Amino acid sequence: MENSQAFLDAVRKSMRQVRVAVGSATINPNLLSAAERIQYEGYLRREDTNAAIRKQAD
Repeated sequence: MENSQAFLDAVRKSMRQVRVAVGSATINPNLLSAAERIQYEGYLRREDTNAAIRKQAD
C-alpha cells in the first residue's frame, strides 16, 4: 500500500474526531463542491441513522 493511501485510510478512520476538532457545525454546504456536498449529505444521513439507533438502544 502506498504511503498516501495509508494516510487517507487513517484519516477516514478518524473523521469523527477530525470533525469534532475542526467544528463540523461550521460547515457551510453552499461552499462545498458537488462531490463534497454528496459526501456531506451522506455523513448527515449516517448521523441521523446512528442517532435513531442509539435512541432505540436506550
